[in-house]
Amino acid sequence: MDYVLNGKTYHTKEIDFLEMTKLEKCGITIKDLENLAEKPFGTILNCVCYITGLTPEEANKEITEHKKKGGTFEEIASCLNLLTESDFFK
Repeated sequence: MDYVLNGKTYHTKEIDFLEMTKLEKCGITIKDLENLAEKPFGTILNCVCYITGLTPEEANKEITEHKKKGGTFEEIASCLNLLTESDFFK
């Protein structure tokens, strides 16, 4: 699957056990994905960092630019769907 942010396309990896450990290093746990309402912005930012390989500061800049250019929050948050819809979570 692909993720588009601020006009840039990022190719995502299939989630498996190893990728989950990388997600955890980015600050995302299964609990975060199941309980998104607890800290939605942090989880989304960490998800963008994982997918794009950017630092939180760089990801924040890309998110901000995406919004300034008319992008929606739903587009930004779609990164979560790429994770939760993977075979690993089914």
